[in-house]
Amino acid sequence: MTRLLITDPGAAHPAKNAAAPGLPTQPQPDQNGETPMVAQAIYHQAARRTGYRYELVIAPVEIIARRHREGQSVGQITRYMQSQLGPDHQAAARNFVEWVITATGGERR
Repeated sequence: MTRLLITDPGAAHPAKNAAAPGLPTQPQPDQNGETPMVAQAIYHQAARRTGYRYELVIAPVEIIARRHREGQSVGQITRYMQSQLGPDHQAAARNFVEWVITATGGERR
């Protein structure tokens, strides 16, 4: 009798799913235990606005949205993004930070 080993093609592979250092794989719960999510459409719009690939704008959008939820102002977030990405990076521009905050449902501060 021959035994067939069936593997789950959808099973997680640790090396394949490992995130790059410092980049979140999923949004983290806030102080209330809620996990906020940014709509996929916002990532696509952000990619079009910046000219960067979709995969490259996910982390900056998440960071901007999270920092705003934590109470940081547009100016504080812009300075942080510029210190991390450089002053000429499209995702660190003040108008992009303002757009993300508005698109994710926040008001300008």
